[in-house]
Amino acid sequence: MSAIARCAIVAFTLMVLASFGHAEEKVYWDVVEKLMEEAFKNSHVEEDASWLVDVFGPRNSKSSGYVAAAEWAKNRLTEYGLDNAHLEPFDFAIGWENKYTSVHMMAPQYMPIIAYPAAWAKGTNGKIRAKVKPINIDEIASQEDLDQYKGKLKGLIIFTRPIQKVAPHFEYMPEVYPEQELDEKQRIKMAPPEPRERRERDERRERLSREEIYDFLFAEGVAVVVRADGHFGFGIVNAAVDGYAMDRRLWEADAPPAVTELVIAAEHYNRMMRIMDKGIEVEMELDVQVEFRKGDPVDYNVIAEIPGTDLAHEIVVVGAHLQSEPVGTGAIDDAAGCVIAMEAVRILKAIGAEPRRTIRIGLWGGHEMGTIGNSSHVARNFADAKTKEYKKDYDNLSAYFNMDIGAGRTRAVSIMRNEEMRSILLEWMKPLRSIGMTHLYTTGSEHESYSEVGLPGFYFDQDRRHIDDFNAHTNMDLYERMVPEGMMQSAVVMATFAYHAAMRDEKLPRPHPKPW
Repeated sequence: MSAIARCAIVAFTLMVLASFGHAEEKVYWDVVEKLMEEAFKNSHVEEDASWLVDVFGPRNSKSSGYVAAAEWAKNRLTEYGLDNAHLEPFDFAIGWENKYTSVHMMAPQYMPIIAYPAAWAKGTNGKIRAKVKPINIDEIASQEDLDQYKGKLKGLIIFTRPIQKVAPHFEYMPEVYPEQELDEKQRIKMAPPEPRERRERDERRERLSREEIYDFLFAEGVAVVVRADGHFGFGIVNAAVDGYAMDRRLWEADAPPAVTELVIAAEHYNRMMRIMDKGIEVEMELDVQVEFRKGDPVDYNVIAEIPGTDLAHEIVVVGAHLQSEPVGTGAIDDAAGCVIAMEAVRILKAIGAEPRRTIRIGLWGGHEMGTIGNSSHVARNFADAKTKEYKKDYDNLSAYFNMDIGAGRTRAVSIMRNEEMRSILLEWMKPLRSIGMTHLYTTGSEHESYSEVGLPGFYFDQDRRHIDDFNAHTNMDLYERMVPEGMMQSAVVMATFAYHAAMRDEKLPRPHPKPW
């Protein structure tokens, strides 16, 4: 190879490398130090968490708890000095609230039962007492399997699952992320990812669906269908928005009629099943009162801002979902995230930060039904995935930073397969390493409402992930699951990321091209 050719190759290589280079990423060490001092000495996380969890929880869509929590959060953000705090409407037809639930076994012995109505289930229209009959719906594949029950079910309570296996003890779940696990998540995988299987509704197995089975049971006059919570045991009940409610989207204006469905702690369910296995009749007494909120066809996000200076038209968003499942009080999922986001903007205001870009906080409604509130905010302000329309602020968004399910210390964030982000975030993390923010994931979670329109939406990953996933969506998602020290640290991390994104000369690089 000639000297000229070698020089040409070197020059070309240097040109390519330069095209991927960045100016030195500025780190505001002094600002982060002030954020830490304010967060750890004057924290508001415990007080704010108690309001959201103890006073207002649960906060299901359009329930009295959600409406009160949204109004309180709006006022709290105003107290913290944010501008333009308001409730942002989005389309949402039917809210639901559990007003009163009383469930007992009355025969052959008395037993109070841990039970909750499934989300968007009907009530019992007063107190009822009825016999119980087990029908394992997993064994029902065809109409012929149902025909044997015709004329035999009127007024009965139907147990729809077999006896649930319950572990004799809790498995050990570490509070702190093991370094080995963090390192493994950080490692770049050389093999291509396995394809994700997506099963659409019209691709289901050729067997009766749960909806079709329930339609038959209630047409036959069944009083209530009951399922055990097969997730956990130990009196923990997950009555989340899934299954029947999700399949029929019972919160929508044109949804089919709801059914009366109850979720019972596995141990209580199993006891009654074992009694019936011995040929002894079981009777239950139930009084379930719920409220469907159908008046105003909208729900609300909570929005507020710290105005920017010379780049005020550009936006950095932080947020979490205010809506929670209608069991427990939605502590770690996701009052913790809301409190972290509120504390992040509070400490920025408290230290007198003046970001170049506007920093917006969003506390989202309608989350568990498909990120409805956050998706509505994206469609209103940035891009509408349904109409394939870009909005005026699409090119002005720098990033969205999300906190969901977790009260532990923030340990990692994903670069979303965008290697341009690696050097940027590694610099931002330098002043945070002493408080445990240490890892970047190459892959990992992106916020779907943003990624589907080509915008960067980051999830943080926290300690206690296994414990928090265990308690989320259950009756045990209560204030005691909170970890104030973890939320303080996470608020510093979120505030640091938001501030640095707001201060850059350029917006953050986007991991995806425009989708249309």
